[in-house]
Amino acid sequence: MTAPVFVIRPEPGLSATIKRGQAMGLDLVAMPLSEAEQVEWQMPPATFDGILLGSANGLRHAGAKRAKLAGLPVYAVGEATAAAARDMGFDIALTGAGALQAVLDSLPASRPISLLRLAGEERVPINAPAHVTIETVTTYRMAHHALTASQIAQLGSGGIVLLHSAASAAHFDKEVLRTGIDRNVLALAALSPRIAGSVSDGWKSVGVAATPDDPALLSLALDMWH
Repeated sequence: MTAPVFVIRPEPGLSATIKRGQAMGLDLVAMPLSEAEQVEWQMPPATFDGILLGSANGLRHAGAKRAKLAGLPVYAVGEATAAAARDMGFDIALTGAGALQAVLDSLPASRPISLLRLAGEERVPINAPAHVTIETVTTYRMAHHALTASQIAQLGSGGIVLLHSAASAAHFDKEVLRTGIDRNVLALAALSPRIAGSVSDGWKSVGVAATPDDPALLSLALDMWH
């Protein structure tokens, strides 16, 4: 009997990962430990050339003020974020490969550019190049949940846990410590080295996806599974 793969990311990414993983033959268990909550925010009194997105949640939870951003192109961290922004009616100026800093560093220095970053309370620190101005507003926060008795029992039997973000990885790490689950029976598959570095030691194994995207993370889990 093969070990299950636990998916702790929130919706809407949770369902997409489950569907993709099942198509690969993985035995996935949905175990969302967080959810995004909208935060009240104010539109800065400035003119912007585009929207910087490290997560689709930044735009998804912008509320009624999102209408004021119509017409601004999106600079997205990756394809999934770009696709979500496109579905919300926004044009995409640039799609990165999973690292927001790399998106900024790729912007041509031929002209100044001003970007509005829609972000969560927990966000990746970035450094703007000299020709890029960034105004950041917080549109959402992640609400983390404690593990239930049933989830503790499932995890205690062993398996692989997918880590899609540093915040969820750190929360999961704390919950495992709090509940006394044996780390030696759990392998972790992380989307990036930074995310892998968000957990402490003592796990059965920790792997990092070849590229920071969901298909690569699931391929890693498949390799670890076998």
